[in-house]
Amino acid sequence: MAVSIMDFKPRLEQRFLRTGKPAPSLGRTLSLFDPPHRDILENMLSLGQPVGVMLFEIQDFYMFSRIYGQDISDALATAMEAALASLASEQVQGLPLVLLERLEGDKHLLVLGGVGLRQEALTHTASIMRLNLRARLKREALNLTGQDLELAVGVARLQKGSGRKGLEQAMHTALADAHGMIRGTANPTAGGLLGEFRSVLETGGVRAVYQPVVDLRGGGIFAWEALARGPAGSTFENPAMLFGFAEENNLVFPLERACRAAALKGFGNPGAGRKLFLNVHPRTLVDPQFNPGETVRLLDSLGLEPHDVVLEITERHSTKDFSLFHRTLDHYRGEGYKVAVDDVGTGYSGLWSIAEIRPDFIKLDMSLVRGIDSNPVKRALIETFLTFSDKVGCKVVAEGIETPTELTSLVAMGVHYGQGYFLARPGAPRPELSPEAARLIVTGNRRSMAEFKCSAPIGSHADQAVQVQATANVGEVKRFLEQHPQVSSVAVISGRRPVGLVTRHQMDRVLSSQYGLALYTNRPVTRIMDSQPLIVDWNTPVEVVAQAAMNREGYKVYDHVLVTREGKLSGLASVQKILDALAQVQMELAKGANPLSGLPGNVAIEREMESRVGSGEPVSFIYADLDNFKVYNDSYGFKAGDEIILMASRIMAWALRRHGSPKDFLGHVGGDDFVLVTTPDRAERICRAVTRCFKRLAPSCYGDQDRAAGYITGKDRSGKEGRFGFVSVSLAIVDCQGNCTLDSISHRSAEMKKYAKIQPGNVWVRDRRGPSGLASLC
Repeated sequence: MAVSIMDFKPRLEQRFLRTGKPAPSLGRTLSLFDPPHRDILENMLSLGQPVGVMLFEIQDFYMFSRIYGQDISDALATAMEAALASLASEQVQGLPLVLLERLEGDKHLLVLGGVGLRQEALTHTASIMRLNLRARLKREALNLTGQDLELAVGVARLQKGSGRKGLEQAMHTALADAHGMIRGTANPTAGGLLGEFRSVLETGGVRAVYQPVVDLRGGGIFAWEALARGPAGSTFENPAMLFGFAEENNLVFPLERACRAAALKGFGNPGAGRKLFLNVHPRTLVDPQFNPGETVRLLDSLGLEPHDVVLEITERHSTKDFSLFHRTLDHYRGEGYKVAVDDVGTGYSGLWSIAEIRPDFIKLDMSLVRGIDSNPVKRALIETFLTFSDKVGCKVVAEGIETPTELTSLVAMGVHYGQGYFLARPGAPRPELSPEAARLIVTGNRRSMAEFKCSAPIGSHADQAVQVQATANVGEVKRFLEQHPQVSSVAVISGRRPVGLVTRHQMDRVLSSQYGLALYTNRPVTRIMDSQPLIVDWNTPVEVVAQAAMNREGYKVYDHVLVTREGKLSGLASVQKILDALAQVQMELAKGANPLSGLPGNVAIEREMESRVGSGEPVSFIYADLDNFKVYNDSYGFKAGDEIILMASRIMAWALRRHGSPKDFLGHVGGDDFVLVTTPDRAERICRAVTRCFKRLAPSCYGDQDRAAGYITGKDRSGKEGRFGFVSVSLAIVDCQGNCTLDSISHRSAEMKKYAKIQPGNVWVRDRRGPSGLASLC
């Protein structure tokens, strides 16, 4: 078997050299002919040590540059150079000569020299590097052009020459040989890898790891995506290598069959309502050897059903016969499979693919998610996808969540599902959601649903359940429903644990078909029940259950919710009762909202502060108060006073939107007092924006004469007459970190507000004694 260059460890010191010079033409003298490179090269050849060359190039680069322009072409060639340099430093180790040089345009030359550098090792490593290089450039190419790149590599050995001209001639001869290999119809570098790849398929070397798809509205795991990996430590361990090689050598179909089998065999029982996302190449669905019966039999053997599986189709792949593909996809939908479109947001075909495929799930590419917490344009794009998904009845999955702020931003925006390293890294067996991510999701949902906050658990709104054992047959349940017309749902249990739900409309639909009665009357009720009903614990808050219920598939939205205690059935909750409870709570909370500004009032403010303090994360509370307001209110009347309070509330709301984050909060304590909640790093920017804007707009609230004078006369709160300047805003920042209490925050805020109000004009101050709650300050 061929041995990779990576296996050699000569004692000579490695030198990895890059010129950084402008790209030369092939006729130009190369930098490797300059000292000290020439000396090393001539010395190696004189000692009989082999020197090899690898020539990498982008295929059809001339036509590519004509279509997309010189700027795009140069950007890709530069990206190629950087990626190739990185690969060389990673994969070519321990050789005395490793020199990378960019030739004209898309061509890059890698020169290697050292003892033991055999032709088969050179060819094998060139093939590996080409596949890796193609994988690394794929995203850059798609982002710039919407198209994939095809790369080629040629290899050759440098023959010993005499004198300077002889060495240069030898190099040009080697380049010509490498170039000739590229222009050949076959890919000789792949031959050594083909046997290794086939061995991986035949010996069951493909394995699966799983990454959770998390419900960002409910907080639990909704599904796992199966990701393929090659044998650990092998050439094909990386999935980009695995699938890149398969595509180039027309082996996608057998590879996907191996991936599918590995994913299903290692998955196990997902639990009620959880699904498996399987990546599927579009052309696989129309593979003449693709037998869906094999997948169904494998699902049966594992206790899974087609509705447990989501076929995930990446939009980076295409199919030539879309009509056949569409008919095939409709067939699988009829069998119960769900469909997801992956990598939405890359390339140019995303919206077209969505319109044609009509997926159940849209998976947003990580390029849209990265930096969502600070990029308003990306937020607007994702909000557009959410609006679109609501209208067409699909769900949005945000991929590539890698930071806490990205997660909290997506939760606040109402994205349905999420996936990424911050939630959980891929693993086998199936990994669970990280505790930190779970806490942030729950906290974010409580904050975003503050207007629906309900302390009552769902169990207090559940009714006694009508239940049958899973061994009961359909005829028995049918007769019971006929005798009890007031009953609309029956829970199916095994022992005392719920396993399904039978609804009256579901039974009528099944039995009213042509042969429904004959087929099902004497069959177990499990054959027609919903095996994936919504099951929640007795203590789950009502608003969380309501959100989960409304997120179900359309035909199940109004089905009863099964309520359990310690896993055993406790009762059934109707959606009508849940919505009535929320409506009542909303009315009660609305009473607490400030009637002037409509902003959350004292109840909501207190809850928000308790939630932020309880999270343990650093938080800043900004207390706002208007100065000289009483005099203005006395002089201009209550209506004008209300107008200036409204102006203050709008300025603060604008400052939070402009400089804050989606999870920030603004509440109206009453009168001219407000509270803003944000993070310590954003607090000063928000205060600066509020003071500047209020200072600019406040004079417009005065008459011309008072505005010209710069003051008005009146009495302050103590009844003392005097001249008073324009209404201004005083802001006091109190930071909290760790074990804070509302009392300690209130004490500090009173001190800081008092200090702020003795400063003239529009001001903000910050407590510099350190955050409240730190052990050193307690």
